[in-house]
Amino acid sequence: MKPALLLIATAGAVYAGCVPVSAGRVTTADLQDALPKFKLIDSPVSLGFAPLPGTQRVIKVRDLAAILQRSGVEIDNEAQLRDVCVEREAHPISAAAMRSALFGALGLADAEIDLLDFTRENLPSGHMEFQRANLNNPPPAAPANAVIWRGRLVYEEGRSAAIWAKVRISVEKTWLIAQENIPAGDLIQSDDVQRVIGREFPYPNVSLSAEASVVGKLARRNIKKGERLRATLLKDQNDIENGDHVHVKVLQGQASVLFDGIARCSGKKGDRIMVQNPATGRNFNAVVVEKGQVVLRLSPGG
Repeated sequence: MKPALLLIATAGAVYAGCVPVSAGRVTTADLQDALPKFKLIDSPVSLGFAPLPGTQRVIKVRDLAAILQRSGVEIDNEAQLRDVCVEREAHPISAAAMRSALFGALGLADAEIDLLDFTRENLPSGHMEFQRANLNNPPPAAPANAVIWRGRLVYEEGRSAAIWAKVRISVEKTWLIAQENIPAGDLIQSDDVQRVIGREFPYPNVSLSAEASVVGKLARRNIKKGERLRATLLKDQNDIENGDHVHVKVLQGQASVLFDGIARCSGKKGDRIMVQNPATGRNFNAVVVEKGQVVLRLSPGG
């Protein structure tokens, strides 16, 4: 046999039948079944760190003999020992365990999770962690699409392995749609909207579900029949429109002055708009406080 082939064959023999290790360190207790001599050691002795999942470590005969000698165990013949391969004990994640971890992370009692696929490789025992921030969202045009949720398996302090699940998630939701076409700028009435109940992906929840959040708003653009009503499609009515006659209250300390002005731009409560004093023709900025009324506050001496 050629030297290269001999080396491969020898390595294969050494690595065959690795001893599984369940903790982060290898001890003499882990080797008792493979090497009966180690049953004579009363208290487990550490042999160093266990290999990372998916890798192996070979403990040589000389190191094993040294441990036995330090522990007071006589070795009649080193032939009683052999190189020992150790590897991290691992097993596949069960569908039930994965589903339980996903439900716990989602925290929605009425959610339905269709588990389509997930991490299949063997991994150490540990606990699975999934964060909401790592759950991908389906495209807005296809909310029923499956998504990938990435997480990690923590199997000992400071160590973890990446895991994932391909899922289709739905919860019962309510949303409003346009009953008919709504032209841009139209005031939305209660008979313009229709309430729909169905199941869909829980995030992001941008659809409006309460009529009170829609009725009385203005359409920012043309809204087609059957289109979902979202906050981005609507705007509040202005309390003051450009050209309206408004009541102006000027406040300076405890003193106040009232007069009528003309709005030179539109705005709603809390907005700062430009108002013209018709007596002087001068413009000034004032704050809308309610429909048809603005306030101008002057500093002392202003």
